[in-house]
Amino acid sequence: MDVRKQDSSTHPYPGSASAASQYIKPSPTPEDDFWAAAAWRSSEAQTGPSFPKAPAENTPQDSGNGDGLYEFDDPDGVDYSSSIADSIRGHVYECGLRYHAYHAGKYAYPNDETEQSREEIKHTMSVMLCDGKYFFAPVEEALENGGQVIDLGTGTGIWPMQLAESYPNAVITGVDLSPIQPSFVPENVRFFVDDFEDEWVDPVNKFDYIHLRFALHTLKDRKSLMQRVMRHLKPGGYFEIQEIDVSSPRCDDHTLTPDTPYAVRDALKLLGAGLHAMGADISAIQKTSQELREAGFENVTEVTKKLPLGLWPADKKLRLCGLFWRTSIMDGMTGLCSRPFQAAGLTPTEIESFLVEVRKAVMDGGIHTYFPLITVYGRKPLGG
Repeated sequence: MDVRKQDSSTHPYPGSASAASQYIKPSPTPEDDFWAAAAWRSSEAQTGPSFPKAPAENTPQDSGNGDGLYEFDDPDGVDYSSSIADSIRGHVYECGLRYHAYHAGKYAYPNDETEQSREEIKHTMSVMLCDGKYFFAPVEEALENGGQVIDLGTGTGIWPMQLAESYPNAVITGVDLSPIQPSFVPENVRFFVDDFEDEWVDPVNKFDYIHLRFALHTLKDRKSLMQRVMRHLKPGGYFEIQEIDVSSPRCDDHTLTPDTPYAVRDALKLLGAGLHAMGADISAIQKTSQELREAGFENVTEVTKKLPLGLWPADKKLRLCGLFWRTSIMDGMTGLCSRPFQAAGLTPTEIESFLVEVRKAVMDGGIHTYFPLITVYGRKPLGG
């Protein structure tokens, strides 16, 4: 497919998982499968799951008090004519982690290279767990006939770019607070830096399909978003949400009981408290089906897959997905916890001390936990 240059910042993570929807040839170990599926080629990546790395020496740092620094030079003779564009494309640094500058503080997680690679691991994992499907809503015909699609919280843009390859007639827009999408994209894809929780400039009844993945638990006002989505969908169009329910680990074989000491469970309770303090809800996906119905959507459908943590499943595909999930958590743990844990009252030093035990628990193969990967979709009424 032809590509065109997108007016966006350069994508800093070169190892996107471009073959996420295809089953890979089995390799001797799940670890070999993982690196093949993720398409990572660097010698550092092939060493396996790693802990979050300390920032480079030339990375802007803050004083550790929670007040971030903007990644802008400020010489005396600075030209402020491009200040608006700079503020959109800039970044904020807190405790050695990089965050978006546009609407700074709105989103709980970083946007640095570690987070971007983690998001692309999650993309590969979710598509594999869903048997190669990029969506569950019945929108194939609309996409084949040039339908309008918007991906809310698009992140690195891997989902719309891969969807565009399969549906070259569709027009796909990705929206995110962070300018971390690639510069060269399929000709039917475009990206914008914006806050989709604000009012949209798009006309009503425009989109055939609206997609939201892995961001529901960070939203401040889900009711308003669903009303906005309803306005901007065409009659008969679909809204689909996919989320990993991380409110609490699940276990079916009694290797984890309510009385079992398990630092992962403790960390998720703290994460939930921190997100609540930030105005969000870690268990939002549990309420989504009912909220869609209340917003006026019809034919609301919910699909749940079990996402294991680690290599304990006997099934090869589940074992590989469990390795993806474990790696995603281990590599991004500091970034996942920093802002929410501080919102819950912990200091950066207390956070790192606490996470020592959490990392041990994540790697404990004797506890067979999983998390529901939940997809919910609904249709705007034809007379809407």
